[in-house]
Amino acid sequence: MGNPSVSAQLRNTFRFPAGFLWGASTASHQVEGNNRWNDWWELEESGRLPHRSGEACRHFELYESDFDLARSLGHTGHRFSIEWSRIEPREGHFDAAALDHYISVVRALKVRGLEPVVTLHHFTNPAWFGHRGGWTRADSVRLFRRYVERVAAALASEVRFWITVNEPTVYVMRAFIAGDWPPCKPGSWIQAGLALRNLCRAHSAGYAIIHKYRPQAMVGLAHSAPYVVPLAPARRVDRFAARMRDFVLNALSFRLLGRPPSRVLDFIGINYYARQVVRWSARGTATLVGSEHKDIHCNDGRQFSALGWEVYPQGLQETLRRFAVYQIPLIVTENGIATSDEAQRASFIEAHVRALARAMSDGANVLGYFYWTLFDNYEWTEGRSAQFGLMAVDTSNQTRIERPAARAFEKICRSNSIPMEERP
Repeated sequence: MGNPSVSAQLRNTFRFPAGFLWGASTASHQVEGNNRWNDWWELEESGRLPHRSGEACRHFELYESDFDLARSLGHTGHRFSIEWSRIEPREGHFDAAALDHYISVVRALKVRGLEPVVTLHHFTNPAWFGHRGGWTRADSVRLFRRYVERVAAALASEVRFWITVNEPTVYVMRAFIAGDWPPCKPGSWIQAGLALRNLCRAHSAGYAIIHKYRPQAMVGLAHSAPYVVPLAPARRVDRFAARMRDFVLNALSFRLLGRPPSRVLDFIGINYYARQVVRWSARGTATLVGSEHKDIHCNDGRQFSALGWEVYPQGLQETLRRFAVYQIPLIVTENGIATSDEAQRASFIEAHVRALARAMSDGANVLGYFYWTLFDNYEWTEGRSAQFGLMAVDTSNQTRIERPAARAFEKICRSNSIPMEERP
C-alpha cells in the first residue's frame, strides 16, 4: 500500500529519504582505456568491429579529477566496475598493483563523500577465460569465485554496496543469440542457457564470499528491465510474444537464482531505459520472443533516443512497482538517454525521477538513482556515437565538457527532491 503522507507530496514536491544515493554509473572497459587483457580488446583488435576502445576516457589515470567533477554536481554516490582482466591478466596470476589501484579508487570516492557501488563483472571477461570456454563451462563459477575472493578480501571493509554481475540476460542475448559481442556465437540458444545459469550461480557464489568478509554488506545484481508490452493487445500472437520476451528478459534470471530471491539478494539493481513494443514474427528467433516495433519517424506522439529506444518514463514506475513485490530494496543502477539534444536529456532525467517518486509513493523501497553515464564513453558496438554522458569528452586532450543537463540533475541531487506534476 502507498504511504498517504508521501502520496500527498505528489501535489507539489516529492522529498526523497535522507541518505538517498544520487550519482552516475560507469564501466571499466568503457572508460578506463587500454584494457588489453580482455575479450573485447581482442575483438576490437581483430578488425571485426568498426570501433576500438583505445584510450577510452583515460579514467584509469584521471579518476580523481573525474570524481571531483561528480562531487561538484552534487552526487553522493558513484557506481563503477572492477576490470577482472586487470586483476587476473593471466590465469592464476593476480596483479597486486591493479588491486591496489582499485583500493585507491574506492578511497578517492570516500574522501569526496561519494558512496562506492562496486560492480565485479560488467560484460568483459579476461581473454584467457574466453579461450577456455567462458561462461559456458561449469568451472567458470569456480574461476569467478577465486577472483571475487581476492577483491572482497581487499575491499570489503571499505565497500558496503556490491553488484556481482551486470545485466546477465543482456550479456547472453548479445553474446550467444545476436552474436555481436564476444564470444560471437549467434543463434546459440543452448550455450546462452548454460551461460545464464552459470552467471546466476556466479552471483550466488559471489554473494556468499562478500558476506564472509562483510556480513552487513549489501550485495545484488544489476538487472536490465525493459518494460515489455504487445503491439496489439487484442492479437493473441502479440500477447504471447510479449509474455515470452518478458519472461526471458525479466523473470528467467530470478527463477535461476532460486526462491526466495532474498536468500541471495540484498537489493536488486534496476537498469531501465525504454519500453519495448513487441509484435509476433514468424521468422527466426523472433518466433519465440517477438520483434520490437519502433519507428523513430512515426507521428503517434512517441519519443525516441538517438539509438531508437522509446522514451517512456511510466515504464520505470511500473517496473519498480513490479520488482517491489520481492520485498527487497531496489536501486536504479542505470537510467539514461543517448541524445545530442540537451533539452531532451534534462526532460528525460526529470520525468524519470518523477516516475521514481511515484513508485516510491506507492511503496517501492528504492535506495538510490544512478544516471548512465557520467561522461560519453565507448558504447560497445556503437563506439563513441552514442552520447549518454552528463559530460562530453574531447578525446584529443581528454577534456570533460559539462552539459546543461548535468546542472539540471544537480538541482535534484542537492535538493534531494523533485517538483511534481499532478496525477492525470
